[in-house]
Amino acid sequence: MTEPLVIIGAGGFGREVAMAAEACDPAWSVWGFFDDRVDENVTIEGWERLGVLNDAKPDNPCVIAVGNPRLRRALCARLSARGSRFVTIDVEGLRHPSVSISHGGMLVAGVRTTVNTSIGKHFIANLNCTIGHDVVIGDFVTIAPLVAISGNVRIGDGVEIGTAACIREGVTIGKGAMIGMGAVVVKDVAPNSVVVGNPARHVKELEPW
Repeated sequence: MTEPLVIIGAGGFGREVAMAAEACDPAWSVWGFFDDRVDENVTIEGWERLGVLNDAKPDNPCVIAVGNPRLRRALCARLSARGSRFVTIDVEGLRHPSVSISHGGMLVAGVRTTVNTSIGKHFIANLNCTIGHDVVIGDFVTIAPLVAISGNVRIGDGVEIGTAACIREGVTIGKGAMIGMGAVVVKDVAPNSVVVGNPARHVKELEPW
């Protein structure tokens, strides 16, 4: 028996989540998208635009398919104030019992976890990521495609990790940090820092998370 799913955000990742949920997880039937930015006359890849965010009903199971962690947190606050019910989409579904994933998460095709991993609320893992053993990931974290996270890594709330970045074993990434595309992170990253390159180096600060 399928359950209806609505997706907040009709951008590229939102449509990828819709495709993955319908193609790979028989538990879900995608109703469509709520998005404040999309032309009301547009039908998106065959799914319907259901309206703006304020049109979403609290009893609609939903995920917030918006890559920016800070915007995702703000949208979550809006929806939570209205009593929205957040669910998790896990395309692979084959996780060791020691892997825990909180509500609101979206793990699309090719995301691999091993053992003893804890993943927080409203997490995004895009295509073909790997997450090693004994990793702790906070809330509102976004991991772009092809990211490789080694074992014993700690990732704070609101971290964004760019495409094909690699995180060395034992590293801690502070909350609100951003890791650039292709970065190789070999030492701890301070909160709200932007790091890029190989090895990753600090380039600027972001607003506090």
